[in-house]
Amino acid sequence: MAKTIRILVFGALLVAAGCLWGYVCGMIGERYDLIFSPGMSLLYLGLWFLGALVAIAVTGGLVAVLLRPFWVAAVAFALSAVGMFLLWEISIVSGICAAVYFLIGLLYVAGVRAEIGSRIRFSVWHVMRSQGVLLVVLVAIACTSLYFGYAADIESEGFSLPEDGVNWAVDIADEYLDVILPGESLSPEEKQEALDELRAILEGDLPDRVAPYERFIPIGLAVIAFIILTPVVFLLSWIPILILSILFVILVRSGVVKRVTKSVKVTRLSIE
Repeated sequence: MAKTIRILVFGALLVAAGCLWGYVCGMIGERYDLIFSPGMSLLYLGLWFLGALVAIAVTGGLVAVLLRPFWVAAVAFALSAVGMFLLWEISIVSGICAAVYFLIGLLYVAGVRAEIGSRIRFSVWHVMRSQGVLLVVLVAIACTSLYFGYAADIESEGFSLPEDGVNWAVDIADEYLDVILPGESLSPEEKQEALDELRAILEGDLPDRVAPYERFIPIGLAVIAFIILTPVVFLLSWIPILILSILFVILVRSGVVKRVTKSVKVTRLSIE
């Protein structure tokens, strides 16, 4: 009974992480406009993204290492995928992404089991190789949400820069003029006229010029986001591993998890 309860707890943690990931993917699809106006709101969304990513990596690592047999871990990832689907949105896109998440979860579990099985002593760092593939797929899923959220908006309303993005660009131009040009070079009226002209271009001329190519803009934005986020995620991939190592120490010392030593036969090649 105690073992069953522990399995349920670890599985529930992964399901909760899947629900959190689905919620964050929904946020990314709805707030794609934050990319055009960097600020605290974008930082807040990025922290949600990284937090959900770490939650999946940590709980997925616990499930991959501790839940046996394989089908138990598979059920945990399946329920996690369902939670992701329900908390994101009920649609074909989220359903496909949830299925991809489930399949990569199975590959992740299989990879971790194979890596651990080929080692003499267990080390949490053996999880890192398989974790890399999981993280890349999760980034791709987040970028997919970004793409479809932006594409749906363009399809219904056409391309236009978000108002916050236009204001951000105008503010940057305002600061640029103050730094590059001496204050006496442009009168306040001339400076305001230049900023108004820039705003008119961003709000009117630019959308009109890119209208024939607007269907490619969400793709480009999603690709750029993937290219930027992937190396960042890899640079921070040690965080889930560190958390896992601390958790395993705590679980072993508290008696929740036991170290098991087994004798195995080793096959080698030699010249007789």
